[in-house]
Amino acid sequence: MYYMNHDAVDYFQVDFTPEDSIVGGRHYPLGTFAAEMLACEWPTAANIRQPLKQFQEEFQVFLASRSPSSAAVAFHAMQKLWQVLEKLPLYNKLLAGDRQRNALIPYLREHPDMTDDMLTPGTPRNEAYTRWMEKLENLEDELQSFVRNTEWMLEGFFQDLPSRSRQDYIRTYAGYRRTIGEAMQQQKDAEDEGAVWEEGTIDLDTISFDFPVNISLVPVSDPKSHCLVLAEQMTFESLSSFLYLDLYKGMAAGNLPRRCAYCRRWFLAMGGYNTLFCSRVVPGTGGKTCRKIGAHAREKEKQRTETAAREYNRIYNRLKARKRRGRLSTDEWNRKVAQAQALKDTFAVGMITREEYVQKLNAL
Repeated sequence: MYYMNHDAVDYFQVDFTPEDSIVGGRHYPLGTFAAEMLACEWPTAANIRQPLKQFQEEFQVFLASRSPSSAAVAFHAMQKLWQVLEKLPLYNKLLAGDRQRNALIPYLREHPDMTDDMLTPGTPRNEAYTRWMEKLENLEDELQSFVRNTEWMLEGFFQDLPSRSRQDYIRTYAGYRRTIGEAMQQQKDAEDEGAVWEEGTIDLDTISFDFPVNISLVPVSDPKSHCLVLAEQMTFESLSSFLYLDLYKGMAAGNLPRRCAYCRRWFLAMGGYNTLFCSRVVPGTGGKTCRKIGAHAREKEKQRTETAAREYNRIYNRLKARKRRGRLSTDEWNRKVAQAQALKDTFAVGMITREEYVQKLNAL
């Protein structure tokens, strides 16, 4: 209930420059929070429903009795809920350390007339209270939809891009929008005809490209040049709306979430570079990151591939010379080349060592 405690679940502001989002005076690359939401390993990072249900029950008891004991129990339940919310991306910046919510229940006890007004249907305070509860109740579903829809988009349209410039991202996003638009039109046509729409892997009802915000322009200091620039200050009523906007603004800036090729967790690939690995530390490696381990593994793979091709070409040329001199029949030639190819493939996937590979090639 923002009018009482400026609750970030109700409303919150984020400033956007062409490269960053600004939260609490700190600058974050566009796309940071969308990538963090994908990396949350949902739903283990935040199971909202159970602590919310407990809070709603205890809060209703408090509103009915308004006794010191019911206030204490409701306060404890609210703290449990906020501990979960504070783990969520962006909320971990907006809610952490904010103790204004602690004053909510004491405030309601001290102002019984306002509390009565809040519980009276049709009053502005009752509408605000109802919206607050609805937002809390819808939060988990909205975040799950964001994760599901975004993963589907990124893996289905962006995963195998040969180039990852801003223009590549925008063209690919345009293709995604066309695909979704066509699917939505097909769904509408089926419903108009009374047919049953067969849902695919994506729930079209949870996809939206409209994000209601209030916007103004504010001067902020650029952290690199220290010059004043105009930033878009947006006021959101929904965390999921912010996450979508952060995702798409990041895309326009050349930043996009991507699965790490080593640990398979999402990270923010920045600047349009074809970055394959994240910078997370891999447990049990003495502080080595996915990027370092992955780069080393790719170098080994490259060397193995080059060795496989070089040794195969060597033996192929030797067999070809023997065939040309008449020392190998056509059938023997075909059989030995097939054996050499099979050995090359076996070595390429690491099933035999280099020494075994060379030894068996030489035996042909």
